[in-house]
Amino acid sequence: MRLFKAMLLLMLVVSIVPTLMVGWLSVSHTRELLVRDAQELAQERVKQLRLKAEIFLGEPTDAVLGLARVPDFFLLPIEAQQTHLASVLSQRREVLAITVFGPDGKRLPGLQAFSRHDVSPTALAAHEERSRALLAGGMDTLRYSDVVVAPKEAGPVVTLAFPVGEPVKGFISADLLLSGLRQMLEQERVGSTGFAYLTDHLGRLVVGGGGVGALGGDVSQRSPVAHLLRQLATTPDAELFHVGNFGEGRDAVVGGYTVLPETGWAIISEQPVEHAYRQVETMERRILVGLGSAILVALVLAALFSRTLTRPLKVFTEGALELARGKFGVEVKITQKNEVGELAQTFNYMSKQLLAYDMENRGLYESLEKGYLETIVALANSIDSKDAYTRGHSQRVGDVAVEIGRELNLTERELRQLQYGGILHDIGKIGIVESILCKQTKLTDQEMAIMREHPAIGDAIIGPVSFLGAVRACVRHHHERWDGTGYPDRLKGEDIPLLARIVGCADTFDACTSTRPYQKAMPLEKAMEILDTLTGAQLDPQVVAALRRVLAKKGVRLEGHRQPVKLAS
Repeated sequence: MRLFKAMLLLMLVVSIVPTLMVGWLSVSHTRELLVRDAQELAQERVKQLRLKAEIFLGEPTDAVLGLARVPDFFLLPIEAQQTHLASVLSQRREVLAITVFGPDGKRLPGLQAFSRHDVSPTALAAHEERSRALLAGGMDTLRYSDVVVAPKEAGPVVTLAFPVGEPVKGFISADLLLSGLRQMLEQERVGSTGFAYLTDHLGRLVVGGGGVGALGGDVSQRSPVAHLLRQLATTPDAELFHVGNFGEGRDAVVGGYTVLPETGWAIISEQPVEHAYRQVETMERRILVGLGSAILVALVLAALFSRTLTRPLKVFTEGALELARGKFGVEVKITQKNEVGELAQTFNYMSKQLLAYDMENRGLYESLEKGYLETIVALANSIDSKDAYTRGHSQRVGDVAVEIGRELNLTERELRQLQYGGILHDIGKIGIVESILCKQTKLTDQEMAIMREHPAIGDAIIGPVSFLGAVRACVRHHHERWDGTGYPDRLKGEDIPLLARIVGCADTFDACTSTRPYQKAMPLEKAMEILDTLTGAQLDPQVVAALRRVLAKKGVRLEGHRQPVKLAS
C-alpha cells in the first residue's frame, strides 16, 4: 500500500504540477485581459454618454443661439423679433421660455415668449431671477445655470444666457427642459445593475437613473464623484476623464466619468464590481472546472497505472500472509506473461508443497493429541468410576459448557477447549484419598481443605501437556467465585478466565440436576432458581443468562423434569 501511495503521489506530482502552473498562468493572464476589457467598455460607455448629452444640449442651445445670428436682431421691428422667438419655441420642444434683455440687463418689453399660455407669475419670476443671476457681473460667453425643478414641468430645467453682438447689444436667456436627457440616462443599460447620472461641479445630482437620489441632492460621497471632486480641486481647468475601480468592499464599483466643458457637468457611469467582472468570475470558474477535471483524470489514470504495477505485489503479500496463518495450498492468480507471472507459478508450487507437508504433520499431531486426550479421559473416567453418584459428571459438564460457549458466540477452538476443560475439570481429584473423595457424609473442615486442593493438583497434572495449555484455566479456576471468595486464587469478576466461568456454571448446573449423596436431583426450575440465587455471588450473570437461552432453544419445559439432562446436540 505504501508503494502504491508513493507511485501515485509521484505520478500526480508529475502530472498535476504542470497542469496547475498552466491553469494559474491562464487564469491570471485571462483575468487581466477581461478586467481591461471591462474597463475599456466602461470608458467607451462614458464617451458615448458624453456625446449623447452634448447632442441633446447642443441642438436646443444652437436653436436659441440662432437668434444671435439674425442680422440686426435688436434693430428689427418688435413684431419680427417676436416671430423669431416663436419660431424657436415651435422648432424645439425642449425650449420652454425665451427672454431678451437690453445691454443694461433689463428685460425688453414684449420680448418674452413661453411655450405655454398659462405661465404662473411664480414661474415667470423664477425664470427672470435665474436669467439675471447669469447676467450679473457681465458676461462674454454662453453660461448655464444650476438645474432646478419647475413645479409644472415634467422634469428638470436649466437656464442658459449669452450676449448678442459686438459690442454687446443685448442678452438672450432661455429655459431648457432636461426630461429627455433624464429619460436617456434612465434607459441607458450599464450591465444588469449599473446606471449613469450627471452631477454639477459641486457634486449635486443634475439628472440620473438608477435611483441615485433626488434632483439637486448631494451625491459627493459616492466614490466616483468623490474622486472627480478631488481631481477638480487640483486641476480645475483640465479636461477630466477617468475609468477604473472605485470604493471598497460591497460599495466597490467599476466606473468612469468625464466632464462636459460647456456646463461643467460630469457624466458618471457606475456598475458593481461583482457584476462588471462577472465575465471574469465565469472564466475563472470554467478554468477551475477544467483544471479540476484535468486533475481528476490525472488522478484516475495515475491510480490505474499505479494499481496495475502494485496489484501483483498486493496479491503476493496476501498469499504470504495466508501461508503465515497456516493456510497452506493457497494460490495467487496472476495471469501476466512476464517475470511476475513466473514468480506466481513458483509461489503456487511452494504453497502446494507446504500443504503436503502440513497434512502429514497435522495427521501426526492429531494422533498424538488423540493419544494424550484418550489417556486423560481415561483418568477422568477412573475418577468418576470411584463414585456411582458422579459417573458421567465430567462428560456432562463438558457438553453443557460447549452449549453455553456456543450461545456466547465463542470460536470453534474455544469450544473445543471448553469440551476438554469440562471433561478434565476434576482431574485433580485423582490425588485425593478415596476416604475423603467417596465419603457419603458431610466433610469436616480439614477434609474440605484437602478436597479444595484438587484444582491445583489438576493444574499440575495437565501442565506438562502443551496442547492443553488453554485448558489449565478451566481446571484451576472452575471453583473461583464471581465475588472473589472462591479458591484456589480468590480471583474476582472478570479476572476469572471466561472458560473457567463457563465450566464453573456447567459444574454447578450438573450438581443441581443429578443425584448426590447429600441431595436428590432437583427439577430444572428449582435448579435454575438455585443458579439465579448464586448469580452475582458465585456465578457470572452473563453465563447464567446464556444457559437460560440454551434451555429455551432446546424447548425444555422447566416444570416436571427431575432427571439429569444432557444438552449436547
